[in-house]
This record gives sequence, C-alpha cells and structure tokens, in this order.
Amino acid sequence: MGKNEVSMIEQNRKKLSIKSMYFNRYLLVRYVSALFFFTNVYWLLSLLMSDSSLYFIPLVLIIVLLFSVVEQVKLFSKHTNNAKYTNYSFKILLFTNVALILPTCFSSSFTQLYPFLLNQEKSKVLVLIILAIGILLSALILYRLYRIKHDEDKHYERIKQYEEAIN
Repeated sequence: MGKNEVSMIEQNRKKLSIKSMYFNRYLLVRYVSALFFFTNVYWLLSLLMSDSSLYFIPLVLIIVLLFSVVEQVKLFSKHTNNAKYTNYSFKILLFTNVALILPTCFSSSFTQLYPFLLNQEKSKVLVLIILAIGILLSALILYRLYRIKHDEDKHYERIKQYEEAIN
C-alpha cells in the first residue's frame, strides 16, 4: 500500500470513530427504548390473549416507540442533537405511565389492564412500582435528551477532546 492509501484508511478510521462516538451519546436512550418496547409487546400479547378491550394502549405505545427507534437508527448516518421523535416518545410514555396510576389504584379496569394479575393489593403495589420505574426512566431519558440537545453531556466533551487530539 502506498502512502495515500494508508492516509485515506487512517482518515476514514478517524471519521468512523467520531461518527460512532456521536451515535453512542444515545446509548442509554436506545437501551431504555428497547426495555419499553419489549415490555409493551409482552403487555399487548397478554391483553390480546385475554380478549381485553384495552389492547390499544400498548399497541399505540409500541407504534410511538417505533418512530423513536427509526430515528435512533438514522442517527448513525446523520447526527443531530435534536432527536425530536424520541423526545415526543418519552413524553408520551411519561404521560401514559402517570395516567395509568389512577385506573391501577381506583378503578375496576385493573383486571382489563392487567389480566395476568389478580385484583389484590399486592398486585396493585407491584404495578404501581413498575409504573413509578417507568416514570423515573422516562424522566431520566428526557433529561438526557435535553443535555444532548444543548451539548451539556459528558460524551460531547469527550468527543471534542478526541477531535482536538486527532487534528
């Protein structure tokens, strides 16, 4: 290989490295999106198997999450600080988790929402804990997206240091 070929390979390696670093700013977001996606898939399946009329709730959440997933995939080829569909998705997830607290505690729709659980206080407490975790995760991701949007995250600082070091 000639000097030009080695130089081109090195240049492409540096570009790919920076591209990957920008993509990895959203790593936690992708993991939490996957967690919410599969949780809602299992919830949807259990509602469908029990013939519950409320199956549309997890179905809508899955569709909303798919928009986020598509945006996350596109981030590898075209970096942006403003992942607006992901932001909307997590706002919807946050709102939904908050809205599900009332039927879980005070409504007779508990058995339609969670047909795989017995209508007991222990079950309601379990669901409330899961909803609280969902609220906390959604809030954490929204905070993370805010920091990424405003270039206040630690990954951005590391990327800038790396870019300075290679130039």
